[in-house]
Amino acid sequence: MDPITPFDWHRLFIGEEPPLYLLEIVFRVVLIYAFAVIVLRYMGKRGQRQLSPFELILIIALGSATGDSMLYPEVPIFYAWLIILTMVGLNYFLSKLQFRYKEVNTFLEGVPRLLVKEGKILEENLAKEHLRREELFALLREKEIDNTGEVQYIFLEQTGHVGLFRHKGGDRHKGEPTLPDELD
Repeated sequence: MDPITPFDWHRLFIGEEPPLYLLEIVFRVVLIYAFAVIVLRYMGKRGQRQLSPFELILIIALGSATGDSMLYPEVPIFYAWLIILTMVGLNYFLSKLQFRYKEVNTFLEGVPRLLVKEGKILEENLAKEHLRREELFALLREKEIDNTGEVQYIFLEQTGHVGLFRHKGGDRHKGEPTLPDELD
């Protein structure tokens, strides 16, 4: 391995490889991303909802750091240790900031968003959450809701779960069925 000049900005940002190597990186990322999507798809949605975005990023970054140092002899183990310590330290620091400052927590995790009010779907809030109606209906079916009119409020929580308040005393508003088209 050639000696490395610290803070060599060209090497740090662009690297010493030929420009075509950048295209290879894009190709590798596409292949790895597609594989990760397929594997995560088989995990199921429930499994993905159990992790916060930071935990998911931490797991991916730690896997990358440890994997590279285990697989490639030119990647020193110390680099992996440094990456692991940095990632865990950042995660710890962010979690402390979230506990101490509500604004930081709100910025990083968001707030619950009202999706249904008195049986009416709030389309603009669905769009803000990048949630399709079909996904909302699937989440409601998991809660045994067959019509949005059964509930007073439905929230998408920061965790990705649905929080809902049913009408008191059997009241019901006009709503939309959550059943798939072939059963409705």
